[in-house]
Amino acid sequence: MSFNESFQEFPSIETERLLLRELQSDDAEDYYNYFSNHEVTRFWGYDSPKNIKTVASTFIRFSNAFKRKEMIVWGISSKETNKIIGTCILGNFVRGSMANINYNLSIEHWKKGIMLESLGAIIPFGFKNLGLHRIQAMVMPENNASISLLEKCNFKKEGLLREYSFGTLFTDTLIYSLLAEEFN
Repeated sequence: MSFNESFQEFPSIETERLLLRELQSDDAEDYYNYFSNHEVTRFWGYDSPKNIKTVASTFIRFSNAFKRKEMIVWGISSKETNKIIGTCILGNFVRGSMANINYNLSIEHWKKGIMLESLGAIIPFGFKNLGLHRIQAMVMPENNASISLLEKCNFKKEGLLREYSFGTLFTDTLIYSLLAEEFN
């Protein structure tokens, strides 16, 4: 499958415990409930959604960005409940060869291997289906959990961007990357 073919219809991905799928309007309350927790957004660089109506318009922006081949936002849902407990995003594509990866997870599901399982499915999709050469992540130096996750996924630390724009903040930012040849 090529980069362009991957955007014909939303690419749902199934793992052992999870379904990574397109966010639907019914998911707005679940998303709002976990994403409005300051601990979840502390390293995100953006404000939490103000209300469920704001979330619904965010989902429309996600859908439109997918149609424009700008990003793929997977809702992470438990197979048991189908409830949205987090998201993973591949976006900021550069000529179909490079992308940024971002993720967030409900605090109730931290330290259960959920994000490792999610990235373990999305990273291969990026390299194999989208044909990416490089996937990169930007993380605040004090976000130890995210750094540990990236290192478990074999991302390499490349350096520190001083007072980089991270959402609405200017903060030091570490950049990590994984190349297709390192993944294979």
